[in-house]
Amino acid sequence: MSAFSRFFVTVADDFGKSPSVNAAVAAAHDRGVLTSASLMAGGEAFDDAVRIANVRRELSVGIHITLCDGEAVLGPSRIAGLVGEDGCFAKNPAEAWLRCSLGALRPQITSEVKAQFDRLADAGIHPTHIDAHHHLQMHPVIFDILCREASERGIGWIRIPGEPLPALFDMRSLRRGVMPFLEWAVFGLLGGRHKRAAERQGLHVAKRVFGLSRTGFVDEPYVLRVLARTKGPVDEMFAHPDLATDAGRRELGTLTSSSVRDAASALGISLAGYGELKGARAAVGSAWEKP
Repeated sequence: MSAFSRFFVTVADDFGKSPSVNAAVAAAHDRGVLTSASLMAGGEAFDDAVRIANVRRELSVGIHITLCDGEAVLGPSRIAGLVGEDGCFAKNPAEAWLRCSLGALRPQITSEVKAQFDRLADAGIHPTHIDAHHHLQMHPVIFDILCREASERGIGWIRIPGEPLPALFDMRSLRRGVMPFLEWAVFGLLGGRHKRAAERQGLHVAKRVFGLSRTGFVDEPYVLRVLARTKGPVDEMFAHPDLATDAGRRELGTLTSSSVRDAASALGISLAGYGELKGARAAVGSAWEKP
């Protein structure tokens, strides 16, 4: 058993989206505290992301299921209800959420999800965790499909965003208006149902998942506050490092901050990727150990 009783997983979303995102993910892992990345099967820089992952075996690579604001793996003839003639999903997450609520589209959603998993498998990537672009994994239909697919493929973790309400009351979060509070309320209502669904399929969830209220504004003061709030046994924070945008460069700077690493060490928090963790369910506060 590790001397640490709390594990903190840092995840970069959108891995494979573009060369600039991939370069930022590599830098955040090599020079910073990034332990995990979530790979987009339909991303334009997918092959480059696989190359980066193959030479960084300590980087835990999960799958970033994409059903909005991106390109599908299957062609339009296979999933005509989900994509346009260009093979791209709806850009607006709310539109995609409503579209995925149509029962008639469930077979198409299932086919596309399987195809995205298969593309990673064909590239030699066995995902350690699952989340989705714009958090569409929280849609009940999609969540159940992902849980079943993950269970069949031996994947251990799925993201359920959840952070304490006080985290929403800082200035950066308030600049996003009412959206953080709506997300917190909707995902909070769905969270209990999803945790039970994940448990039935043998999947684990982190106790708390930080980052939702600060999308685009994950800076050093925020992460230091998050570290001080972690209770374990496993907490997650996700970010979006990207060399091509101001927000992405700011988040890369946060992930490579020596102050963040030093604070984690001082608090007795172990930085770990999902691939390193095994044991019982974090949702019920079980003990954890690293293999």
